[in-house]
Amino acid sequence: MTRSTGSEPRSPFSELALIFAAGMAQMLVVIDYTATAIALPRMASDFEVSADSLQWVITGYILSFSVVLAIAGPLGDRFGRKRLLLLGIVLFGAVSVWVGLASSVVELVVSRIALGIGAGLLFPLSTAVVGAAMPQSQLPRTMSILTGVATLGMAIGPVVGGVFTELIDWRWVFLITPPISAVAFILMFLLATESRNEDGEAGRLDFVGIVLLIIGIGGLSIGIAGLGDHAITTSLSIIAGSVFALAMFAWQELRQETPLVDLRLLGNRTFAGYLTGGSLSNSCWCILIFATTLYLQEVRKEDAMTAGFQFLYLSVPVAAAGFLGPVLQRRIGTRLMLLFATAIQTAACVIFWMSDVSPWLAIGLLVVGFGCSWGWSMSQAGGIVTVPEKNVGLASGSMLTVLIMSGNIAVVVSATMIKSMGGADMTNYAPGVTASYLLAMCLAAAAFLATLIIVPSKVNR
Repeated sequence: MTRSTGSEPRSPFSELALIFAAGMAQMLVVIDYTATAIALPRMASDFEVSADSLQWVITGYILSFSVVLAIAGPLGDRFGRKRLLLLGIVLFGAVSVWVGLASSVVELVVSRIALGIGAGLLFPLSTAVVGAAMPQSQLPRTMSILTGVATLGMAIGPVVGGVFTELIDWRWVFLITPPISAVAFILMFLLATESRNEDGEAGRLDFVGIVLLIIGIGGLSIGIAGLGDHAITTSLSIIAGSVFALAMFAWQELRQETPLVDLRLLGNRTFAGYLTGGSLSNSCWCILIFATTLYLQEVRKEDAMTAGFQFLYLSVPVAAAGFLGPVLQRRIGTRLMLLFATAIQTAACVIFWMSDVSPWLAIGLLVVGFGCSWGWSMSQAGGIVTVPEKNVGLASGSMLTVLIMSGNIAVVVSATMIKSMGGADMTNYAPGVTASYLLAMCLAAAAFLATLIIVPSKVNR
């Protein structure tokens, strides 16, 4: 059972305040990701490498983020969700300073990997803290509101990244994080109550699963990235080994009472459908952010601040959609919302792929923002509500792990395509960016079909 200390009934104001505090904690991660994407070309210039070479600033971060996501749910269920959430916020704020002071590419990548550890605790446990405090019948509405607050970072992040990078220095993108972390820490400390899953306290942390997951996801990322360097044989060997490690990870997790990623949840057809649709939708979103950043700054040669403001066409609809989502979800249901979201993503990607004229780029970003936001929030809302309340932490962590890992692999594939099509001296980003938009379109269409086919039509909650 889920145990919560001080779990007296909450007033509507108290519930909204808790959701806002958790959303603000998640906003830290969203701002970091989007601001970093905008600052990436300037980082590359300062360290005298090509922009695509710094993909590990993003993928290394997402790799550690993904692994800790898998651990955070069981750890929170066992040792206390609020306690570990506060630890994650502190780590995120402190390590951000290290990122901002990095003096080499190696230090930059290593510090970003360390930053992913804090983010991996912060993101799922803020969801779990809210999920454990709310009635299960309110979870779809709660998750949609939480996403709306968190994705305000989509509107703030690109502008922050662009303005600081262009007018001051990209390092301030990270150096401003500690004050925001302090506010998030204070709010969660005051508003959240401690909760844990008593059934999870007796289990042991699956260290074998952790190692296999790191080898599998890390190796797969390295192997795919290596394909762009024409080391085909070596890369294919690494990929094959990684796939084997992931297969062993799946076997290991099925044997655990308290797994890192509960693969048994896939036996629930509704959960599996929402997970598949959400993962494909998020992969599309990650590619769009990465490819559009390179398109604006490396193909159209816009400065970082102009590119940051261009992203408002995407980020403002993302944030607005988070607040509109609960209203529409109550009217038409979660399944139809996810179908609508992935259809919007597919249509917008067609626009990106077919035309690079400025008005069409703005229209595509405006349209896809709604689809990206609802694809993320509705898949989680639909999936989590199908599991027992006591497993909310594990289900949330499992779902977020798969969503984030799939986005990581998608970015690696996009970067590899851009690099392989960019010429020997990486002077032409356009072909690879166009191919990335085509890949994003295929992923969005696959997300629509997966949701349509796997999630039962009678399930529309």
